[in-house]
Amino acid sequence: MLVCGVDVGVKKSHIALLDRKKLVYCGLYSHPVSCNAVGIDAPLSLPESGNLRECERELLKKGIRLFPSGAEFFRPVVERGMQIAREFRKEGIRVFEVYPYATRKILGIAPEAKKSRKEGRKKIIDKLSEFVDGVERLSGHDDIDAVISALTVLLYFEGKARVVGQNGILIPV
Repeated sequence: MLVCGVDVGVKKSHIALLDRKKLVYCGLYSHPVSCNAVGIDAPLSLPESGNLRECERELLKKGIRLFPSGAEFFRPVVERGMQIAREFRKEGIRVFEVYPYATRKILGIAPEAKKSRKEGRKKIIDKLSEFVDGVERLSGHDDIDAVISALTVLLYFEGKARVVGQNGILIPV
């Protein structure tokens, strides 16, 4: 089973492909690739009112911090994520919204480590290697988030993840 993860950035996004639990590709995203499903690391909808969606409130109750999808500063990422989701759906590929930090926290993939720091990324990669083969060569946090996004989708197909909230976020169980 081939699954994909996309870490969304306004200027550039990163994509990772997993074949079962083996990393087969990681790099810059330019267009949808053929896969069974994709996990996109960005809100794929906006709140009906306020700054938070129901699924985000549920994650906060679980102690998982996040950026509110309705925050003005986060709007470009949300819009880019929704555009990428449309591109994959147009190809007939199932799309999930994912949040790599939630996956890290739930699975114990060094949730205390700061992905912006070299030593933090090393801790994350070391722990992530217990779940995915081939991650040792990763270096940037965008690639790490893309791999974790794909891992979350893979866990769904193994019956080990569920969607929180209506049209919400896919997280491990």
